[in-house]
This record gives sequence, structure tokens and C-alpha cells, in this order.
Amino acid sequence: MTITIAFEEFIEKATLVKECTDADNNYSEALSEYPQSLGKGSILNIELRNGFYLTIEDYQVHSDVVVSYPELQHPLGFYFQLSGGIHCQRYGLNCAGDSIISGSGLIPQLFHKSFACEPNKAVKVHIAPEVFNNFMGIEDDAIPFQMKHLFRKPNQEYYFRNGTITTQMQVAVQQIWQCPFQGLVKRIYLESKILELIALRLQQDIEGEATRRLNHPIKKDVLEKIYYAKEILEHRLDNPPSVLELAQLVGLNHHQLKQGFRQVLGKTVFGYLYQFRMEQAHLLLYEGKMSVAEVANAVGYEHLGHFAGAFKRKFGINPSACLKGKNLSNF
Repeated sequence: MTITIAFEEFIEKATLVKECTDADNNYSEALSEYPQSLGKGSILNIELRNGFYLTIEDYQVHSDVVVSYPELQHPLGFYFQLSGGIHCQRYGLNCAGDSIISGSGLIPQLFHKSFACEPNKAVKVHIAPEVFNNFMGIEDDAIPFQMKHLFRKPNQEYYFRNGTITTQMQVAVQQIWQCPFQGLVKRIYLESKILELIALRLQQDIEGEATRRLNHPIKKDVLEKIYYAKEILEHRLDNPPSVLELAQLVGLNHHQLKQGFRQVLGKTVFGYLYQFRMEQAHLLLYEGKMSVAEVANAVGYEHLGHFAGAFKRKFGINPSACLKGKNLSNF
């Protein structure tokens, strides 16, 4: 059974558990319990300053829930889905490991569906355009052309684009989730980590937009096969197929696969494989549950020296220095 509820009613059903406000610094926190009739968990809303908000969601619904949102004006948004998934009738499914960037402008009526199968954990940032420009030192009439698509007029539908959470983004999101500080130090810490996340997600979006402008639209069936090829690579790190074998597995010719990878993912097939291997290795080392040799084998390197060299070229330090989060500030 699926339950449908309007956003306004959802807010009314949520129970405020804790609230604190620092009026002098325009800072406030509000921890709410997820409506018990719909699920269990919490939603933490933090106003870092006027027009700059952080939301941390950690809940699981009893049965599938659809929340309807009215048409409204939207600020800039940066969303990072850690687990679970949200399905939007206009933009599709946002799964664990996905990130979304959205611009300012008019947001149409939307329906977001949460699924009962697993917990939903997400970090979301909203920032008013004028606050963003103030942080970045940008005049309203001098927005860089690479970011102009993010700033639309009130009567224009807002910009929306899916992406992925990279290893660097994931580390920053985890640090936000586990923030150890309180008071003013907490605010400074959260703002610094959020700005890091925004910078990483903006760069990903700018690179993607540049790729899309330079290339012709790709057919839907070819796009699906490119993403299938990407999944095969990610699941066969220890024994990846050759480009020719990969093309045959997904039903494309050699040229289509190579061109499609560059167009969709902005990298060659093995350029993407290398990046994914290094990101997985960084995450495994940071977790600290495996030795450097075990991580090297897990991401497909038979020789430890080859792995260490590749890792240092990517991140600038040896793998051993990354164990359990050592020298994290280098990334």
C-alpha cells in the first residue's frame, strides 16, 4: 500500500523534538521526529545563516510514501543520497550514491516517493542565490558563464541534474553527518564542509555541461548500454574485460563504446576504470578494515607496487598514509 500526503500535512504530523536558536548569529537547529504514522527516524534542519540551510534526513517508512510538493520558488540545491532512494515523477529515481544539483527558479508541482525496503539517509543543502554569490564574491551581473544555467528567472523552470557522489564528496558528507563540535565551532565546521561539497559538485556539473555542449545528443538505447558497460566495469574490478569484450557484452561496436564513454562519462573506458578503482581504494583505506595489500587486490591490482604508484599519482600520498583517515586534509 502506498500512502500519499501533502507536504504541508507532513510538516504538521512531524513532531518537534528539540530546538535551539542563536538569534545574534542567525543560527538555529530544529530536530523533528518523522511522523510516526508514516515511519520512524528523524529530520534535522539547521539554518546556518539567513538563506543558507542544511538538512540531514535519517528515516525509514512503514510502507511506500508519496509526498506532494506545491509549485514554488526554489533556491540553489545540492543533495547527496547516502542510502535508500527517492523517486520523482519528473526526474526519475535518485538512488544511494547519487547526487543532485539544482538551480534557482520555478519548481513545478512534484511528487516524491520514499520506499519501505531500506532506510533513507540523505544530506541536503539549500542556499539562496544572493547568499551563494556573497560567499563566492560574485556580483549578480557578473556570474561566470559556466554557472549561469543555475540562475534562472522566477518564471523559468529551475535547472536540475543528476550526478554521482565521488569519494571526496562522500568523505565530506560523512564528516557533516558525524560533526563532533558544538556552538560556533560547529557552525564554522559545517559551513566549511558544505562549501567543500558545493565546490566538488559544481565542478562535476561544469564538466558535465561542457561535455554535453561539445557532443551531439546520444540515443536512449545507446545511453542505457553505456551505463550497463559502466556497471560491468564496476563489478569486475579484479578482472575487467577488454574494450572489445565490453562492447560485445553490451551490444555496441568498439567505436560506439569508446565514443559513448567519452560523451556520457567524460573519460575513456580505462580512464573511468582507473578513477573508480582509486575512489574505491580510497574509501576502503579510509574505513580501515583492510590492509593496503587487501585493498590492492580488491580493486584489481596484482602487484602492490603498481597499486601504490597509481594511488600516489591520483591522491599525492602513499596508500598507507590514508589508512583510517590519516592525512585526510590532503584530499
